[in-house]
Amino acid sequence: MKKFKYLFSSILAISLLEITYACSTCYGDPNSGAGKGMDMAIITLLSIIAPLLFAIAAGIVSIGLRSRKINQQNHD
Repeated sequence: MKKFKYLFSSILAISLLEITYACSTCYGDPNSGAGKGMDMAIITLLSIIAPLLFAIAAGIVSIGLRSRKINQQNHD
């Protein structure tokens, strides 16, 4: 039964390859309104997500340093 599912999904994926295309950012007209809007959406998301991930990483490092400092004080 698993082999049938894998075979069916493979055939389905191969048959759908022709109708799946990249979005306008990668494939379409770069000067179209939709393409420019998509570019700005990607830039906006990156400008929000990158500082957020940096803040999370800084918080993790800060917690690690505090934990190390507390553990050293307890052993002394």
